[in-house]
Amino acid sequence: MKQTDIIPFYGGTHPELFEIERRCMDREGKVIDELQQLLPNGLVLDIGAGNGFTAEKLQTTQRTIIGMEPDELMIDCTKQVIFTKGCAQDIPFHTHTFDAAYSTWAFFFEGITDLDKGIAEMKRVVKKGGPLIIVDNYGEDEFCALSDRPITSSTNHWIKRGFDYHIIETAFIFDDVEEARKLLGFYFGDPGMAVEKTRFEYKVAVYTALNE
Repeated sequence: MKQTDIIPFYGGTHPELFEIERRCMDREGKVIDELQQLLPNGLVLDIGAGNGFTAEKLQTTQRTIIGMEPDELMIDCTKQVIFTKGCAQDIPFHTHTFDAAYSTWAFFFEGITDLDKGIAEMKRVVKKGGPLIIVDNYGEDEFCALSDRPITSSTNHWIKRGFDYHIIETAFIFDDVEEARKLLGFYFGDPGMAVEKTRFEYKVAVYTALNE
């Protein structure tokens, strides 16, 4: 694993902000509910698992999630998740190990990382016919409008690579305005510090394909 394969992320050095993000992003749990429906039973890989927040929620008595995370500072060993260290471009598992794989707001950032290498590795470790799922920002919402730079995924990119997609309309929901300003100010600077409410419309794209 090369250092250039890892996207710098604030969660390991600012755990208090990451706690706000995970608690308030999609607070109604719509993305988790969707993944519960899409993922099969068996062995599933979470690429860029962070602190294991999503993996822990998706585990069942019939489904084991392996959380793969390159940043040791992100891993939360108190969670009921099996973790391994690794990056999307070089997944440390044998071919056809998993029944499915997914990634939520993690590796697949167009123009920053080698997307095709990551997709190829994802396909390699998932059994034929198993689902591949990418969750990312869709845009055209209140949350993404706060940014002065593009933070949305390219639907054309994924369509060209054989993925379908659908949109989940969810929200960032904060406990109070002070909490909203703390996280959104960190993300977006002055526009985030100027917010006056606790709920922000947020659209998520869920990209899906079956491994061929």
